[in-house]
Amino acid sequence: MNRKTILITGANSGLGFEAAKQLAKQGHEIILLCRNKEKGEIAVSEIKSYSNNQNIHLYTANLASQKSIEAVAQQIKKDISKLDVLLNNAGGVFNNFQLSEDGIEMTIANNHFNYFWLTYYLFDLLKNGKDARIINVASDSHYSAKKNDIESFYQKKGKYFVLSAYEQSKLANVLFTYTLAEKANPYNITVNALHPGFVYTPIGEKNGNKFFGMVWSAASKLFGLSVEKGARSHIYLASSDEVKDISGKYFHNCKAKKSSSISYDKNLQAMLWNESERKSGFTFL
Repeated sequence: MNRKTILITGANSGLGFEAAKQLAKQGHEIILLCRNKEKGEIAVSEIKSYSNNQNIHLYTANLASQKSIEAVAQQIKKDISKLDVLLNNAGGVFNNFQLSEDGIEMTIANNHFNYFWLTYYLFDLLKNGKDARIINVASDSHYSAKKNDIESFYQKKGKYFVLSAYEQSKLANVLFTYTLAEKANPYNITVNALHPGFVYTPIGEKNGNKFFGMVWSAASKLFGLSVEKGARSHIYLASSDEVKDISGKYFHNCKAKKSSSISYDKNLQAMLWNESERKSGFTFL
């Protein structure tokens, strides 16, 4: 087995933590990128103990902040020379309309711009990797999104619905994946998205609304998959030779499937990409 250097965001809990554990057990070098240092350190200790792999590293950043992501990426680039897998896993849901420090609605900031910024700032490391892979955790929730409303990225339009914001952000993940897959092809970098299934994770408990968190937690405990099952596609796409040449696909249960019809709309893909560049202040590929 060729040992890979794998960076996983949001890897101190839930799906990211499970993926990190299993990939560490395979012998890969694992980089955890988390928001909370204390929780990240506990995760590193547990992963080392579980996998008997000491090659586990921790970095911290506010993944809803472009400045924070740029700063941590610069530090990572000082410490390592190449990256074989970038697993964009971290995300969130927010019960109320909130703006990030960059003036972006928090759901789209955490779930889309997070991926866009980190991938951009680490792209040189991926170009140095061997058969590098980018994996974006999306969701079948994107099937319910009818469009990306750019204005809603920055301002409240009517009543704010948490699920609508989440669905829009997950559609953005798929649109971003398809555009990036084409743009990254000349660099021999594959890009795929995945749906983990409805999994029992604490994501819904992190939005600051206790009632919403209780409902999310109860529903996911009743109907949700275990993180072990939910993380299978993460692990498969990060490590399997079966997909080393596959790019621009949407996976569930380790198999490619059709995403929503509008996710293939080239105009919608271009609109999101161009707006992401405009807001970020850089040209990406």
